[in-house]
Amino acid sequence: MIKLYSGFLLALSLALFNSASVQAATSDYKVELLVFSHLSSDSLDDEIWPTIDTLPSRRSRALKYYQKGQQNGYFTRLPKSSLSLSAKQASIKRSSLYRVLFHEAWIQPIGSQKDKYVIRINGGDVLDNGLYELDGHISVDKARYLHFRSDLFHSRSLSSVENTTLLKTSVEQAINAELNQQPEITEETAPATSEQASESTNGNRYLNQTAIPDFLTVEMKSARRMRRAELHYLDHPLFGALVRITPIK
Repeated sequence: MIKLYSGFLLALSLALFNSASVQAATSDYKVELLVFSHLSSDSLDDEIWPTIDTLPSRRSRALKYYQKGQQNGYFTRLPKSSLSLSAKQASIKRSSLYRVLFHEAWIQPIGSQKDKYVIRINGGDVLDNGLYELDGHISVDKARYLHFRSDLFHSRSLSSVENTTLLKTSVEQAINAELNQQPEITEETAPATSEQASESTNGNRYLNQTAIPDFLTVEMKSARRMRRAELHYLDHPLFGALVRITPIK
């Protein structure tokens, strides 16, 4: 009888310990995210942007930020009064160089399991091609530190000037890449005429690219290790994000 009682106490202690460990592994946090775009065209010609026509689909729990009559609970939009980055949002709005696409906060459980809660983020306007100015997913998990993972896409309409800039950059870089791959020209291999020399660069192949789409979509994929309550900045030539994750006591 004593052995049975001792075994029962041991099993109960283990159950309580495991339960406490699970509770300790998962805690509630407030996640606040502020995303903004760069309105300047200065960085458009920094590189050739990969073509992104459609966004990858992924199973997730979408945050319905604009749904009316939401109930309290996890992943529910918090009131504006609870936002800690309101001053930074106001500063961004005052600038003619940036545009706020998204600024929300919510409470969610965070544990050690990676991608347990993958959250859909979208904001800004819906463009004529059907894409949001901001779309994508984020997730947060924790070990010794918090780990913020994001795969965000920013879409923007291109003006005629921006369209021309992208076309010019695309042609120049494509021609340079082609020339760098060609063997060194010697007297024996040099074309006989300037017309032949012009054709030898295959420049016409790229100059036939006379159009760039009227929209540009770029991706910012990141995995950032964070400390609790610290403010972190995620950078991209065309948009950026501020993130703060605070424990709820």
